[in-house]
Amino acid sequence: MQNAPNPINKPVAYPRELFIAEEGKYTPGKIMTCQMGGDSMQPTSQPCELIAFADCGGKISQPGIYVLTRDVFGRPCVFVKRVEPMSDGALVIISDNHHYETFTLDADEQSDMQVHGRVIASMTMRRFV
Repeated sequence: MQNAPNPINKPVAYPRELFIAEEGKYTPGKIMTCQMGGDSMQPTSQPCELIAFADCGGKISQPGIYVLTRDVFGRPCVFVKRVEPMSDGALVIISDNHHYETFTLDADEQSDMQVHGRVIASMTMRRFV
């Protein structure tokens, strides 16, 4: 399923569309942003793009792209990855860039991981000043 076309990757007609949850609720206070730092999610997201993500209550209950923090060599690192939850509590972590390997985190390997939200949009940033 890696690198499969995703029908939800589509332009947003009006910015207010970013603030409507899947249930149709207006959620402007639950949208956060960060900037993509690497190339692991290319071609879906490019380095330096602004990522908008919605609060998901710290849980991954459905497949999607998520913003995560996980300790790497004793310090927290931010990751933006496609994640597929498994029925046994494991998470399949996928980079859209085929140069990166897919791996699975068993439930007991997730203790140092914090889920910040589910990615709902990305925006290319250009500087004019």
